[in-house]
Formats: sequence, C-alpha cells, structure tokens
Amino acid sequence: MLIVNIIKLAKKLNLSTTTVSRALGGYSDVSEQTRSRVIDFADRYNYRPNPHASNLASNKNKAVGFVIPLYGLNNNTLNQISYFKFVAGMSKQINDENILFNMLFAKSAKEEKESYEKLVEINKVQNIIIHNVRIKDPRVEYLNQKKINFVAWGRSKKINYSWVDLDNELSSEMIVDYLISKDHKKIAFINVEEKYNFAFLRKKGFKKALRKNSIPYDSSIYRTTSLEDPSFTKNITMELLEKNPDLDSIICSTENASVGAIEACVELGINIGKDISLITYDGPVVESLTNPKITAVAHPLEELGKKAIEILMNQHKNTDNISYLAVPHIIERGSVRSLIKSN
Repeated sequence: MLIVNIIKLAKKLNLSTTTVSRALGGYSDVSEQTRSRVIDFADRYNYRPNPHASNLASNKNKAVGFVIPLYGLNNNTLNQISYFKFVAGMSKQINDENILFNMLFAKSAKEEKESYEKLVEINKVQNIIIHNVRIKDPRVEYLNQKKINFVAWGRSKKINYSWVDLDNELSSEMIVDYLISKDHKKIAFINVEEKYNFAFLRKKGFKKALRKNSIPYDSSIYRTTSLEDPSFTKNITMELLEKNPDLDSIICSTENASVGAIEACVELGINIGKDISLITYDGPVVESLTNPKITAVAHPLEELGKKAIEILMNQHKNTDNISYLAVPHIIERGSVRSLIKSN
C-alpha cells in the first residue's frame, strides 16, 4: 500500500500533520520515540513526500519577511522613501539568491503586530528583518519565542541580536569637524528625542567633536524636536535665530527636521548658504527641492539593505550575533558657507 498524502499518514498515526512533518524533517522539538514511530510507519506504507510540497517548504525556509509601517512617525513621504531605498538594497540580494520576499504594510500599531504574526504563523516565514528597535521591544521577544531568525535595521541601547546601522556617532563627529574646517564656532544642533537610540548616538558624537575641537557645549543651542512634524522644528529654528543672531550654523538630525528649518529661514528672509549654514542627515528628497541644495551626511540605505539580507541568510553558520556599521560620508552641496577670512 502506497500513501502519498501526509494527511493520511497522520491519520494512521493519530498525530497532527504538523507533528508528522516535523518528525520527518528532523526537528529537535519532536521526541525520539515519536520520530521513530513516524519513520517506521512511513517506511511500512512507502510514504514519499510530495516533491512540490517539499520545494515549497524549502522556499518558505528561505523566505524573508519585512513590514513597512504607514502610521505615526512613518506617515510621511520622507520616511517612507527611506524604507523603499532600504528595500531596493534588499531586493538586489534577494534576486541574486532567489529568495521569496514577503513585504506587508501596516496602518496602525495593531496592524503591524498582526503583520508579524501573519508572516510567522500563516506564511511560515522563518527569516525577518525588523527596524526602529526599542528596549524591551515586543517584536524581539515574539521572534525569539517563535525561534525566528531575524536581523534589525538600527539598534536599541541594549543589544542581543544581529543588526545593521549607520555609524550615527561618527556622522555627528564628521559634521562638526566639517563645519569647524569652514571656521564655524557657534553651531546649533536640532535633534529628536533621545529615546531613539540614533538620536542619543548623534548627540554623543556632537559633544565629542566639540570637546575634541575645544569648543564648549552650549545647551541653549541644543534643542529637541518632533520626529514627525516639521512645524515644531520651524518654530524652534525661528527662536534660535532670533535669540542668537551670531549663530554660524544649524545641524538638523533628520531630513524631516531640515524641512522645518528651511521654512523658518525663508519666513525670516535668511539666505541659507550665505547668512547661515545648514546641514542635515539623509537628504535625498530635501536636497532636490531646495536652492541651494542641502549639504548632508548620506545614509547608504541600499548598502544596509543588502547587508541585512547577507547577515540574515548566513547567520545560522555563526554562534555569535553579527553587526555591521556603514561608514557615513558627507555630500557637499551649497548650504554651508566658509567663514575663513582671506588674507
């Protein structure tokens, strides 16, 4: 008698199809007694796995899941473009390695949580990339509980997973060094809240570079703004400029923040690149919409996406977590003036 259907084999054994499948697949969560019984029955009834089902299972094991949130701080075009640039980098590696890619969109926190559950429990995806990780992140706890292979884009202050990220601390150091090379001394920094680890690291690099160049840190020109709403930054910039007419330059920690700073300068009739210097992080959208174009630290998002897939699909070979810091670089445009006086 030939049994070609795993459902029939499971009925004969009085076991679930999942247990039978995992026993035949050599999974460690099936007892040796159950595994031996399943294998004996499979041999006795000449059970042969369906090759199409096997191929599908193999592809699922190699599938990658990614969820893009479209709510809260990600409910704007600038942040969404960053996600798609990261995905573009992932796609290059995914196509090269013939990996199935499951990308879902979430319009609320509840929908985002359900999207991860759908990837794991319905789509059976075993490799996932997460982003904007927080301390005690429920996604990390859930994926660890389900024994899902994952890599984070970005990192929290407490790290127990593999990740890829921009070197945010070095980015700030490079910006300050660059401004000082243009003889800037009074440098304002508009950051976002330090509950975001990238903001904490950017402030750390900012203060480190000031110390290195013997410039005292002035807390009155260090301000925090909303990650979501550029109008907050507009108001902060106007206040900074009105209270500090001798300000040389403004650093904006996010591209979103630079939108508000640009609006403030326009409203006050201040010419960026001539009356004040402005520099930001990221910058692929803002730089194309302004005149002069905004000098920025470039985020190699495609490089990070590609590297995230490489680590994700190879970290089973390693016992330790893997990390990757992308080296930033400054794209010089027209928004930073030189204050060096010619002899």
